[in-house]
Amino acid sequence: MGGFAGGDEGGYWDIDTLPASMDQQNDHTSKNTTGKNSNIEKTDTGYSIKAHARVKSLSGWIRVEELYDTISFVSCKCESFTLEGCDDIPLESNTIYQAYLVLNDFTNDSDILDYFSTHKVVVTKRIAPSAGFGGSSSDAAAFIGLVKEVCNLILTTDELAKIGSSITPDVPFFIHN
Repeated sequence: MGGFAGGDEGGYWDIDTLPASMDQQNDHTSKNTTGKNSNIEKTDTGYSIKAHARVKSLSGWIRVEELYDTISFVSCKCESFTLEGCDDIPLESNTIYQAYLVLNDFTNDSDILDYFSTHKVVVTKRIAPSAGFGGSSSDAAAFIGLVKEVCNLILTTDELAKIGSSITPDVPFFIHN
């Protein structure tokens, strides 16, 4: 797939279009996510992103930088979509799993299925469930954003928000940050 410079729509950099001096540590089989989504981290075992909480203020909802869950994609041979760290929630009720299903339905992109046959999702929870901080919606939005980057999906922010709105009404807030 070809890359594009994102602007308001997010976007990604195709590894083949980056100058060598910008990304010498990556080989041509890995995906670079250092462009617009600077909160995505690449490690030896996969990728991770912070899913920030939000709180109500006088001017509306604001993102809390210090309070976040971490969503990681970790290398693993998986027979099906694998999600760890959310043991109290049945898989079918989990917003990350719902995001996975909706993203597959919307894009019909086999790269997503292929990616999650070799990676599992690991959630490190720091946002208390049902505390009103939007943790599950933030997790779903972060998952969608990370999948967009690692699978090089060409989707606008509005398309991501549309996908997210079918999960919960709060997901678009986190997609738009």
